[in-house]
Amino acid sequence: MERPMATLGFSFFLSLIIASFLELKMNAVFTAVFFVAFITFLFIKSFRQNRRAMTVLLAATAAFSMYSIQEYMTFRPMQKWDGKKAMLRVETVDWVDLNRVTVRVLDGDIAKGTRISMYLSCTELYPAPYDILEGEFKLFTPRDSRDGQIRGFSKSQKIYLNAFPAEYGEININMTSPKTRPFMYNILNARKTARNVVMSQPGMTDVAGLASGIAFGFRQDISSNMKNDFRISGVSHLLAVSGLHVTVLSQVILALLLFLKIPRRAALSAAGAGVLFFMALTGFTPSVMRAGIMCLVFITAQMIGREPDSLNSLGIAVFAITALNPYAVNDAGLLLSFSATYGLLAIYPKIRRVTSDRLKNGGVWARIIARPVSALYITVAATIPTLPVILFTFGQISIISPIANLLMVFPASVVMITTCIAVPLYVFEPLRFISGAVFWVVELFARYLAGVAEFLACLPMASVWVGQSFMYLGIPAAIGLVALGWYLLGRRGMRVAALWSVIALLCGVLTYGILMKGVTRITVLSTNDAVMLLERDGHTGVVITGNDDAVIAAVNELRKRNVRTVDFLIIPFADDECAFYSMFFTDNIGVNCLITGRSGEYTLTVESLPAAGRISLEDGDIGFWKDCIAELKDNWLRLTVDKTRILFGGYSMNASELDSDFRQTNLLVLSGPPRHISALTAQAGVLCSMPDTLSDKIKAIPRDSYPIYNTSDNNLTFLTRGGGDITYKGGSIGVD
Repeated sequence: MERPMATLGFSFFLSLIIASFLELKMNAVFTAVFFVAFITFLFIKSFRQNRRAMTVLLAATAAFSMYSIQEYMTFRPMQKWDGKKAMLRVETVDWVDLNRVTVRVLDGDIAKGTRISMYLSCTELYPAPYDILEGEFKLFTPRDSRDGQIRGFSKSQKIYLNAFPAEYGEININMTSPKTRPFMYNILNARKTARNVVMSQPGMTDVAGLASGIAFGFRQDISSNMKNDFRISGVSHLLAVSGLHVTVLSQVILALLLFLKIPRRAALSAAGAGVLFFMALTGFTPSVMRAGIMCLVFITAQMIGREPDSLNSLGIAVFAITALNPYAVNDAGLLLSFSATYGLLAIYPKIRRVTSDRLKNGGVWARIIARPVSALYITVAATIPTLPVILFTFGQISIISPIANLLMVFPASVVMITTCIAVPLYVFEPLRFISGAVFWVVELFARYLAGVAEFLACLPMASVWVGQSFMYLGIPAAIGLVALGWYLLGRRGMRVAALWSVIALLCGVLTYGILMKGVTRITVLSTNDAVMLLERDGHTGVVITGNDDAVIAAVNELRKRNVRTVDFLIIPFADDECAFYSMFFTDNIGVNCLITGRSGEYTLTVESLPAAGRISLEDGDIGFWKDCIAELKDNWLRLTVDKTRILFGGYSMNASELDSDFRQTNLLVLSGPPRHISALTAQAGVLCSMPDTLSDKIKAIPRDSYPIYNTSDNNLTFLTRGGGDITYKGGSIGVD
């Protein structure tokens, strides 16, 4: 069988991806179906001799069973601790980052070895790696794995619980430091040093996070604006350490050692050691492990005199990663890394044979354009397989991505290489004076990347937000149809399939637009405060209450949807911190009409915001979009879409003070339970909360009176035609 490890690894990997989207029961069913098929085909000679088909069946059986076992035996038992307290003795396994640190259970009420993401105030405790913490902790299921969700990024990191000290200020938590720390402490210390060196460079304040992110994968230091610019431009992969980094690093080490006349076998061994060190330095993320394993297989093959096969190496890499941790397929970085690498190895050679190779055999001008054409098709080949991953992960597809990659991939490589050179030069004091010149190069190229990303992200239609559910099926189906056309009928079949795919997608968009004409989409964002988007027929309005996180969430969601200007922005309470941070909103999103409420601490800030027009709710009710009205009464905000009513409330409000007209609403949006909430009548309610505050907030909500939804996991979308109707987009209105 040709390329056996590619067949085994790809089948196993793709089966795990499918399993990650299915319910636990369906995974058990698929396990049984593939197992029965495998056993049956063993008794049929024609099938038994087809090694590829039998390998696929065996890999699929193993994948579905392993994912089911992992979910049933490991993750589900941990969910019983959601909202409960436990006495634990834990060991930190990394540095504290943004008040959060990963720990490993040593002893206590939970199984030894369990990994937990722990949140600390860092006022009383600031542990170093491998310090011991002991005390009582309150446990929660991670936000991305709540309510039985079988997918979740936390799972890919083998983190099944979050924890907080049971008492405020960690007063009952004891911390002790070990006499000796394992060797990995030195790696973690080097990782922290590298980050601190980059972030401390003078003059690089605004791009230092970008440089450290590109070189070492520290995405937390990159501003949300910059992350959005890179995502919209389709170059988010540059912010994640992946195959590009590992390949460049290994080749640079190998070339340098060979130049110094080091024997080839020793040089290859040193390059492999460098790859292992870099994998540890960047945190052993799945995408880096994929690239690292492929690189090590390639180096090993060269050392023993074998010709390496790239597709086989890719199969070995993904099989090794996911066999050890089936939940690794929940990591978007690994999916993007695998799909892009597969495109380069499988799709690009086919494209190259019919394009750039022919140009090289042509005239002078054909040979001149052959190289840029080849670079373009490398980008296209890597991008095509990643489209379904990007679609399901981010909900948007970058149209400008091929151009952005052409303009930014090489400069990003320069930033990565020069940063990796500058950091050790800076640490070694006798050579620190040289690091300044190298960091100047880092800053120059980092500013170029930031500027290009910002420019491209601001272009009209730079990316397309896929808000329609049918597109999640339509786009992958279209890609599959085009690939099938190429496989069966060659270029002519590909062109015909592409044409009909475009026609089908355009018909779907047109039909959706007609059906949604006049429908108002009400989206409550996943934050701890009430943040709502209203959309209708291409128009958008925003309501923000709460703090700076609410403003950031609103801006990020609008940028994700390519909304650059909103019809109106309502800031009902000038005492909220969101009023102070509202300048961040107007710096990124244009506002046609600013609607303000009562005066408060930050009134002057709100009044200074740039807006085409401004109105105050203190002057009376305000109408917009012909049939919509905004009203403010007793600190309660009500929006009326024709006959459909939406009421905003919070902790400081008293429902009993409202008149009977205000007490009756279709949708109740709460940042926290108000007093006398039972006085309100609603068709459905939304509780704006994060996982750590949900259990406390939910206690005061009368769940038996009307369905209550919460934003702890995802944004919530409701639809209305203005007839006093509310429909939850995730399904019919029912108890949640």
